[in-house]
Order: sequence, then C-alpha cells, then structure tokens
Amino acid sequence: MTYREGAEKYYDLFGEKQDAGFYLDLAKKQGGKALELGVGTARLAVQLARAGVEVWGIDNSPHMLRAAKTKLAKEKPEVRSRIHLEQRDVREFDLPERFGLVYFPSFSFDHLVTQNDQVSTLRCVLRHLASDGAFAFDLAHAPKIEAGSGWFIERKALDDQRTVVRLGFHKTNAEKRLMSMDLWYELYENGRMLERYHEGGEVHVHDPDSVKRLLMENGFEVAEWYGGHERERFTDSSKMMVIVARPLLKTT
Repeated sequence: MTYREGAEKYYDLFGEKQDAGFYLDLAKKQGGKALELGVGTARLAVQLARAGVEVWGIDNSPHMLRAAKTKLAKEKPEVRSRIHLEQRDVREFDLPERFGLVYFPSFSFDHLVTQNDQVSTLRCVLRHLASDGAFAFDLAHAPKIEAGSGWFIERKALDDQRTVVRLGFHKTNAEKRLMSMDLWYELYENGRMLERYHEGGEVHVHDPDSVKRLLMENGFEVAEWYGGHERERFTDSSKMMVIVARPLLKTT
C-alpha cells in the first residue's frame, strides 16, 4: 500500500485484530526481545512493551512512524524505553541486534507481491534471528481464487458529530494470484466531508503449499501452523494462516 500522509490517522479504526496475545506469548517464550516488521502505528509494539517486551519496529512509511511516535509519546517512560523505531525497508535492512522473535503481523507479508521481494525479506529475517529464534507471521487464506471485483464500505463514529468512512474497491487476477486494492478514508462532520485520503496497492494471495516451499527454500522449517491467532486448527475453510517458522538446523 502507498500509506500516504493523512490516512495513518484512521488506520487503526478499521480491521480490528485479536492478535496481541499470540505475539506476546511468543515474545515471552523467545526471551523477551522482538523485532516487528511493518510496525505501522505501533499498535502491537505498544501492547508488547507494556508487558515488558523490548521491541524494535521497522517500517518504510514515515507517516506511519510519525503516528507510532505520537502514540508512544502518551505511554509511560518505562514503556517508551522498550520501543525502538527505525525507518527501514523489510526487504533490505541491517540492525545491530539479533532477536528471539521476528514477527510480521496484519497480513503484511501479503504485500510482498514478487518472489524476489519475499525471498529478500526472508533472508533479512534469517540474518536477524537468534539460532533458536522464531519467525511468526500471518497471511490471508482463500481456498479458491476467482477473478472478480467489488466495493465495500465501513463507517466508524469518532464522536456525536464526526464519522470516518472507509471505501474500498478490490479486483482479483486469479491467474497471477494478485489482488489490487484502493482505499479511500473520508472524514465527515454533520454530513459535510472535511478530509479525504486515498491509498492503493496490490497483495499476493498465497496458498499453503507455496508458503511451505518458500520457507524451506530460504532456510526455515515450519514449527507451528494455525488457522487463527487463538491457535485454531488450520483447515481448508480457514480465513487466515498463522505460521511460526524456525531456522533450519544445519547438518554436517
């Protein structure tokens, strides 16, 4: 997605997720130091830091990072001290740290639409993982891909006078397993539009077999595979794939 200036103000209003417990549990099991890829507005990073986890977060959007810093400024000093934010590209980053957990939440891996981008990201992750570390991420799951397009609309009230409307248009290329998405965020006060922001981009619709192959070919083995953040069993009808991978053990 483009993540242009302005829309980040309304990003957290939509698509509510119940994933914090899953990533927090993993972070604690993996030693309490984690790297979040695509940290965005720091929605998750703040929750982990409140629970005592040291979190590094990277994102390529200066607008998202500005929103994250604004959110972080409202936290207690001990929470702020546990979060380190950097503007970096997930496909090519180098940090002076190694982590027990690297996590890539919110279906963000789907935005890596080319195999080169996916491979480059996985190689960066592997370089930053401890030898006994874990890489956790989630993906949208669609058991059957069909060409098509459509609109959707969502509304969230900010108060008695102001409402944010999110309009979306999606178009699917089944052959290439790509979905293009355009989003408009509109702020209304008493029926009059005050602001409007547009974002757009593409996502890759993954299938389980290709994900397993991609991980194996780039130095990972699948340790856990779920159909949701409550560790539900994955089935063909699951709407997401939640994966925990670990570095492959080298044999001599």
